[in-house]
Amino acid sequence: MPSSLPELLQVAQPFLFLLTAFFLPGTLALLPLRVGWPAAVALGPAVTLLLLGIGTFVLNALGIGWTAVSVSLMLLLPIGAVWLAGRWFRLERPLLPRPTAAGTADSSPAAVTATVRIAVGAGLAAAAALISVAVLRGMGSLSTASQGWDAVFHGNAVRWIQESGRSTPWSLNPIYGDGPATFYPSGWHSVIALYPGNLVEAANASALVIGGLIWPIGLAFLASVVFPRYPAVWALTPVLAASFVSFPFGQLLRSGQWPNGLSTALTPVALAMILLLLGRLSPGLNPRPARPLKDVLLVLILTGAVVGGSVVAHPTAVFALTAAGLPFLLAWAVPLCVRAFRHRWRAALLGTVGAAVLVGAALLVLKDSRLLAGVMNFPRGVRATPPDSLALAFFDLPRFPVVVAPTPENFNLLVGILVILGAIAALVLRTGWPLVVSWLIFVGLYVLAAGPESPLRFLTGVWYKDTQRIAPLIALTASILAAFGLAVLVRAVAGVVARVLRARIAAPDRFRSVLAAALAVLAVVAVYQGSGHFRSQDRVAVAAHNYITAAEPGIWLLSTGEQDFIERAGALLPEDAVVVGDPFNGQTYFYTLTGRHVVYTRLGSPAPTEAKTVLRLGFDQLQDDPAVCAAIEEVGATHFYQDQPASVDREVWKGFYGVETAKGFEPVLVEGGRGLYEITACR
Repeated sequence: MPSSLPELLQVAQPFLFLLTAFFLPGTLALLPLRVGWPAAVALGPAVTLLLLGIGTFVLNALGIGWTAVSVSLMLLLPIGAVWLAGRWFRLERPLLPRPTAAGTADSSPAAVTATVRIAVGAGLAAAAALISVAVLRGMGSLSTASQGWDAVFHGNAVRWIQESGRSTPWSLNPIYGDGPATFYPSGWHSVIALYPGNLVEAANASALVIGGLIWPIGLAFLASVVFPRYPAVWALTPVLAASFVSFPFGQLLRSGQWPNGLSTALTPVALAMILLLLGRLSPGLNPRPARPLKDVLLVLILTGAVVGGSVVAHPTAVFALTAAGLPFLLAWAVPLCVRAFRHRWRAALLGTVGAAVLVGAALLVLKDSRLLAGVMNFPRGVRATPPDSLALAFFDLPRFPVVVAPTPENFNLLVGILVILGAIAALVLRTGWPLVVSWLIFVGLYVLAAGPESPLRFLTGVWYKDTQRIAPLIALTASILAAFGLAVLVRAVAGVVARVLRARIAAPDRFRSVLAAALAVLAVVAVYQGSGHFRSQDRVAVAAHNYITAAEPGIWLLSTGEQDFIERAGALLPEDAVVVGDPFNGQTYFYTLTGRHVVYTRLGSPAPTEAKTVLRLGFDQLQDDPAVCAAIEEVGATHFYQDQPASVDREVWKGFYGVETAKGFEPVLVEGGRGLYEITACR
């Protein structure tokens, strides 16, 4: 946690830069369309990602490098075009219904009540503080490099964009692997690469912006669409979402899945736009009056833009939105089809057959996708089995029970009970009930992904059968249901009290609203205190998982003092230096931290090239085997980094241990058992 002015400035600079980069372009593009300020802010990051995603191809085609200046100038064109078009093509009314003081939805032009504004603002501020403080406590410092498996690759990918000036999804191949260009979503990388300062600080600060702002704002926006008549749910949702370990702490920090985590954070607003579009496509099934065709068309375009931005962040957004949106789609389509078959059965039959053909064609296309097939068949060991996997799904345990047996304090018990209460209330009151089905779908997918192996487990292959990628989607639906359960509970209690005291109070309806609000605040405080400050220790521990440095080398990717050593050693190298060594023992960080090239750019399976295979198995035979020098020349290695005692798998990388550096090497910097040497043996 920052405790001095320099430390506060260290956080503030990348945070404010990324806050501007994520929110400003999209928000500016939306304002002239009269979507309303709340919607413009909530949808802004997704629209920004779409603009940047298109921009990567435009600048690449023009041969212009990807920099903050070039991107800013490029964005002026689409934003300016929207402002011009907005003079004639804009919404008649804002996207969201506006609540009255009584809490009933009202689509009239009347202003949103100050009470609701303050309540939602307070809820978002509380969520941002709760999440950000835990994130910073876990990291210790923004300048500490993450040691997550995925984070190592993502850091090097950002560095490559800064070096090459190219940021399309097909431009990351030199980092991703050898061979022909391979698709990899570059939305997150393209934003982080714009920061002119410390790359590590920018990557870490993105967790604050994504987890502390984009995520809770999106959840509040979705809550207002699913439960438009319950403004209390809008305010309570982001606060209760802060109690979950799975996001942002699990996915963004423990797993280091920054691009996928950005997509997760954008999923609520993308789902909300799909629901708003469905509402405008069937005015007969919607209590609100029919919208002009222009409004419907504009909402359709906005929905495509927001969904597109989520996909730019990571393509798995398509599958998350499919699973979350399917219950809402069926709830919208079934009554529409029934009504259509009653009045125009031929047209309805033709439409149904056409939709079935489109779905079938899409499935055939996906079936032949080698990339998708590889993902669906991704090998993943069993992580948990029922009932452990059910406990993980329903109560957001911070660790797998097979790893560490959970204690009662590890369960998100109070919020979990509120989730179940909210699900029951939604079904009984017949409002927002498709969200309950979405929640159960994600719970089922989580259990399938956890294991054991079954014929249906392949359905989770789009998430690499990784529970860390599915758990945040449970939190997405569960936090809104928990807020709804709490809102219904306090409203019922306030109603009982108001009826008992009706004869003694002048304005019973106002009294009930004030009492319900007070009870909601007290209930949240009670849940917060009763759950150990929303399981603060667990949230911080999960956030800290990849930022811990062990005293002895070989336990984590970086040991105590190693990051500082690499930064100092890298500064001593010429710009064309190429470092070789064990990627599991610090070598990969030379590129992330200093910009000096490395032979192995990521963790994972050993590189398939023959030269890299020779080096990882036989580099220690440098003095005796001419093939080693030939391999060094092929990969262009100029320097060798060695740390002791071992790597994650010493046999796979055994060539980089036991190397005699007294001959054929010139020391560049040697300290405490680790050293960087210039390779001279092959000259």
